[in-house]
Formats: sequence, C-alpha cells, structure tokens
Amino acid sequence: MKNKILLSVGWFSFALLMAMSSCKSQKTASAKESLPSGESTFIDTLLVKIKREACFGRCPQYYATVYKSGFAEYYGEMNVKKVGQWYARLSSEQLTFLLDAIRENKMETMDTAYSNPYLADFPVYSLWVADKKPRKKILLNHESPPVPITEFTQIFEGLLDQLRWEQQAKARKDEE
Repeated sequence: MKNKILLSVGWFSFALLMAMSSCKSQKTASAKESLPSGESTFIDTLLVKIKREACFGRCPQYYATVYKSGFAEYYGEMNVKKVGQWYARLSSEQLTFLLDAIRENKMETMDTAYSNPYLADFPVYSLWVADKKPRKKILLNHESPPVPITEFTQIFEGLLDQLRWEQQAKARKDEE
C-alpha cells in the first residue's frame, strides 16, 4: 500500500513538473523579439519600459523599451520627433549605466502608483522595471512624484536621446 502511494505521488509530481515546464516554454516563445535588418530571432526580457500617454494638449505620446540584452525599441505616436517604429542597441557601458540608475534610485522598491485624482489633464506615464525582481509597473499621474522616480525618468529619457535609432522599413503595398 505504501509503495502505491509513493508511486502515485511520484507520477503526480512528474505530471505537474511537465505541465509547468510546458507553460514556461509558451511564455518564453511569446517573449521572442524580431531584430531589424533581417537578424535572427532571439529571446530577451524587459529591463525598462516607459510609456507616455495623451493629454488634452501637445504631450508626447510614445513608448520605449530596453531589454536586458541591450536591444531597444521605440514607437512614436504623436508630438514627438521620431514617429513610427525605431530600433537601437545600447553599448555595454550604456547598459551598465542604466542598471546603476535603476539600483541607485531603488526603482524596484517604489510604489506601483503615484496618482492625484484631481489632476484631470496632467500628463500620465508609466514605467516598467525588471532588474533583479519580477517586472514592476509604476503609474505616474502626479504633480510631484518621488525624486528618485523623476531622476530615473530623466536619466532614462536622456539615454534614449543618445541612442542611434534606425527606423524599421515600411512594408510595400504589394507585400501587404
């Protein structure tokens, strides 16, 4: 009887392990990103992302993502210099600089939202950070968010401005 119980627990554990690994492979497969210029597909994970949202005025609308490999993508929507899909690559020094900024400003320890419900048309933006901990999203809609978040945002956007962006080629009509 004892052997049957152990055998059943063993098979259950094996089945559970197989189910968990199949879910993980699906998540990994969905995280694949295609590189510009025909480079091969690779698996990468998010390091930092910023998304600036619309307002009633001329707020810049865009999102930019930097992955742990140093690959960066930018999509400009409105009120920005670069409209459309753009790609760049951070140098190892730039990537180290960004990691240091995340850690020095303790971005992964910040609250998930800094919002003032009385600011109807205040520019809203979100930050996602995933250095050592799981991905953290921080929503900002506040006239005075914590200084470390403001400093990190300035550092990150300054770094994005320094990158050599290449625009993704648009598909021709006959390829659509």
